Amino acid sequence: MKKLYMLTATWVVLMAFQNIQAQLVINGATLYLESGAVVTVQGNFSSTTDIQGPGKIVMNGTSNQEINMNGYAIPVLEINNAANITLIGNMKLSSNLLFTNGRIMAGVNNFTFSPSATFTGAGAGKYIETNDIGQVRKEVTAVGSYILPIGKSNVYLPLQYDLSGNTFGSGAFVSGLIVPVSHPKKPIRSEDFLTAYWKTSYTNITGGAVNITTTYDDANSYTGSETFLNGLRYDGTNWSLTNNTINTTSNTVTFNGVATGTDLYAMNKFVLMNAKVLLQGAFDGTGKMTDALRSLNLIPLSDPYRTAPYTSFFSHTNNAVTEVANANVFAAQANADDNIVDWVFVELRNASGTLIQTRSAFVQKDGDIVDVDGVNPLYFKNLVGAGYVITVRHRNHLGLSADIVNYTKTLSVANPTAANQFDFTSATDNQVFGDASAFYTSGAFKILWAGNASSNNTSRYTGPSNDHSYLLSTALSGNSSAVLSSIYSSGDLNMNGNVRYTGPSNDHSVLLTNVLAGNSSTVITQQIITP
Repeated sequence: MKKLYMLTATWVVLMAFQNIQAQLVINGATLYLESGAVVTVQGNFSSTTDIQGPGKIVMNGTSNQEINMNGYAIPVLEINNAANITLIGNMKLSSNLLFTNGRIMAGVNNFTFSPSATFTGAGAGKYIETNDIGQVRKEVTAVGSYILPIGKSNVYLPLQYDLSGNTFGSGAFVSGLIVPVSHPKKPIRSEDFLTAYWKTSYTNITGGAVNITTTYDDANSYTGSETFLNGLRYDGTNWSLTNNTINTTSNTVTFNGVATGTDLYAMNKFVLMNAKVLLQGAFDGTGKMTDALRSLNLIPLSDPYRTAPYTSFFSHTNNAVTEVANANVFAAQANADDNIVDWVFVELRNASGTLIQTRSAFVQKDGDIVDVDGVNPLYFKNLVGAGYVITVRHRNHLGLSADIVNYTKTLSVANPTAANQFDFTSATDNQVFGDASAFYTSGAFKILWAGNASSNNTSRYTGPSNDHSYLLSTALSGNSSAVLSSIYSSGDLNMNGNVRYTGPSNDHSVLLTNVLAGNSSTVITQQIITP
C-alpha cells in the first residue's frame, strides 16, 4: 500500500535531503525549504499554498507523476522522470525549473514563470508539452527576450518573444502553446505545411513591438517540401504573409508585429480568388442557374477536364494534383444559392497575359466559383498577391476572359471581398476581353455562351467541328428520336441531365434558337486570352 505524507504544521523547515517515496500532500501548512534542502518525491505531489524558501523539490518517480499546485508556486523544481510529469491544475514557478529527464504535460492547465524565474536543461524530450488549451506563460515587467520551453512529439520547439518599446501593466505576461496538428484553417489543397502550429497571446502589454520566433524540426515537423514553406499568421479570419520570414537553415520562423491572439504557422504561400460567372445553358433568367446535374447526382467527384473527351481542349498548367470533391459537397445547402451547378475550368494569368496556373473548381447557383470543398474561394498555390486576370471556361460553353488592362485584380491570402472579386456577370464591356459578341447578355447580366457541345472554341450549327453534328451524330449516334437520360454529357446543352434532339427542353433548340437566334449560318467564336 502506498503511503500518503500530509503536512499540516504551520512551518516545516528542511535543511537536508529528504526522500518522499510516496504521495506528498501539503494541506493548510507551509513548507519552507532552506538553502541546500532537497525534497525528492517519487509519488504525486499537491499543495494548497505556495512552497517557500530557496530549496528544491525533485520529481523522481519511475511512473508518471502528478503535480497539483492549485495555482500556487514552487520556487525550484527539478524534473527527473522519464515517464513524465502531468499537471493537475495550474501552477507557477518563482525561481528555477531544471529539466534533467522527462517532460511536464500541461494538458488543460497553465504553467507560469514569474518575472525572475528561469529554466535550464530544456531539449529533446525535456520541455513543457501543451495541447490546444493549457498555456505556458511568462510574466514580464520589462522589454527583452523571453523563451517559452515548449515542444511536441519528443522534439523541443521553443517559442521566443522579443519585446521592445512596450509599456507593461499589472500582471503582464506573454504566453504560447503548441497544438500538435496541422492548422485546421489551412487551405485544403495546401501540400507543404507544418504538422503543428503555435497559439500566442499576451496581456497588459501595449505599444512598441511584439515579435515572435518559432522553431520547427526538420525530421518531424512538416509535410511536403521545406523549400516551399513560408511563415503565415492567422488572426481568426484571415491569413497573412506580411512581416513573416523563415530561415530553413536554422528552422526558425520570425513574425514581426504580432497581435495578441494570433496563430503562427508555416506552409506554402497561396492566393485566393473570388469570382462569379453565369452559364447560359443553366441560366434561369433571374440571375441564377438551375442545379439539375447536382440534384440528379450526375456531377463527377473528380475533375472532368483531366479525362476524355475534354482533354483535347483543356490542359492544366502548374496544377499536377487532381481536384477531387467529397460526395457531401453535392448535398442541398441551407442556402439554395450555394448549391453546386457544375465544374468550371479557371485560368490565372499575370498582368502581361502569361498563363501562371489553372484550376478546376465548382460554380454555385448564384455564380460564385468555389474550391472543391464547395465553400471556400479558389486556391492557387505558391503565388503572391500581384495583379492577375482570370479566364473562366466550361466544357460546353464558350469561355470568358477579364481584360488585361481594365480588370486585373490583386489576389490575397485573406478571404477575398467584393473589392477584389472577378464578377463577370456585371463587368462593363471594357472589363471583358474581346468585343460584345464574346458574351451572351440577358438584361444586366453578362453570361458565358452555351451551345459548345464539341468543347472547342466555337458554337456553330454547320461547318467543321460543328455542334449540331456532335449532338446528333456523336452524342445520340444519329438517332434524332433517342433520349439519353440521367447523363453527364457535353451534349446536354441546357444542363438538365438529359440529351435529346426533339421534344420538350431539347438541346437542339438550345443551340439553334437560344444561342444562334435561329440562324444556322451564325458562328460564335470564343474570345479569350490565349498563351
